[in-house]
Amino acid sequence: MNARSMVTVTSVLAALACSSPERQIESNRRFMSVTYNDTTLESFGRTDRAVTGVLISGPGDSVRFRIRAAKDDLVTGVDITLHPATSRGEPLHTARVGMPRGTLPVMGASVAFLEQLLRRARAVGGDSVTIPIMQVGAQASLDVLTVIQNGPDSVVLVGADGNQAIGLHLAVDGQGRILGGAIPASNSKILSLDAAQ
Repeated sequence: MNARSMVTVTSVLAALACSSPERQIESNRRFMSVTYNDTTLESFGRTDRAVTGVLISGPGDSVRFRIRAAKDDLVTGVDITLHPATSRGEPLHTARVGMPRGTLPVMGASVAFLEQLLRRARAVGGDSVTIPIMQVGAQASLDVLTVIQNGPDSVVLVGADGNQAIGLHLAVDGQGRILGGAIPASNSKILSLDAAQ
């Protein structure tokens, strides 16, 4: 086999290795987020390359999402499809959102997005980790969130002001998966529907 054939074989093997199927890590995790004006149901699963799920609001609008994961629990972007059930006859709205380097996406109180943020904080390490975020959706904006470890089974997410009284308090398991949460100041809650079974 000559050098050119060897390079071709190596290229083909590398391409096959890169095109291996995604490995499912977990599936069908279900949550309910309750705020003063809305209830949102969420289900999602995780592979070794992405987090994919759906959010369904009280009126029936739904958002399907795919968070494209990268090395060190970073995110390269998010694919979003809005199904506007409250506006019958409207077409689906799709968007492919790229992330600025080192920035993680957040979509409301979506557990899938929040868990990716917690995974990144664990990868960085430390009891208090500040991470640049992008609120994705109709009004995209850049901000920062700080993840503060509050014992072995709890974290608090606070905004740039650092005010824990209005922060999101999350119960987590040993792997950093969210079990539930609350914002005491607004009486908003995140409830695991899997824990109820």
